[in-house]
Amino acid sequence: MEFFGALIALILCFIVFLIVAAVIRYAIDSSKTSKRLEDLIKEVHYLRTEINKQNNNKQGDNKYIIDEKV
Repeated sequence: MEFFGALIALILCFIVFLIVAAVIRYAIDSSKTSKRLEDLIKEVHYLRTEINKQNNNKQGDNKYIIDEKV
């Protein structure tokens, strides 16, 4: 009987833990800070791709200049 009671208590604790985790997860996902951070990450990714494109264009120009001098 004690084992059965401990098992029920353990299951209830696990369910409560899952509910608390779900509430915290929902609060984080729905916060304004989280949405702003997501937008900021997208913007940084876009800027990195633009910088890489510009660097690739500059490297391409430099390759031709070096070939012409040689």
